[in-house]
Amino acid sequence: MKYGNLTLGQIEAIVNKLGGIEGVQKFLSGELIVVLKDRIVYNLTVDYTKPLMEMIKAGKYDQVNSDITQENFPVVGSGKKEKELVLFQFNRRILSDDAIDEMSKAGCDPGDIVDLLALGEDQPELQRQFPIVALKSSWRHPAGSLRVPYLCGRADDRDLNLYYFENDWNEGARFLGRRK
Repeated sequence: MKYGNLTLGQIEAIVNKLGGIEGVQKFLSGELIVVLKDRIVYNLTVDYTKPLMEMIKAGKYDQVNSDITQENFPVVGSGKKEKELVLFQFNRRILSDDAIDEMSKAGCDPGDIVDLLALGEDQPELQRQFPIVALKSSWRHPAGSLRVPYLCGRADDRDLNLYYFENDWNEGARFLGRRK
């Protein structure tokens, strides 16, 4: 059966890609726009007026890495800003620097921890599907390694954690960018 130029199967695939009926509603309202097959764009208000711990609390995470503190990840920015946040998927193992280069080619800077927390609060189920990484924010562990924040989860929990910037990421990871 055809609807315009699309079959019912193609329409179903689009609805699934958008995240079901809720995603379709956000798409139609302009909150969510699918840009390309490997990127999804979210238009969100990022609130720099809250302290980091308040942002984390608003996300209702089940577990938070104890090294994610205001001291280690200071909030840089002021006021509330409308942002176009982009989730990139590269479908291959990739180093952090290479992911940053790819985002730059697409007109984006890497997202920071405030962007990540805004997305986690707005889209709490997203991190259960795949890890979401913010490469703009980093903290040097006393042992010397550079660590970046990411969201991850399973059916029973949602976590805010840290991972090594220097290691590569698996093909399922998504990288948070923001339009330049």
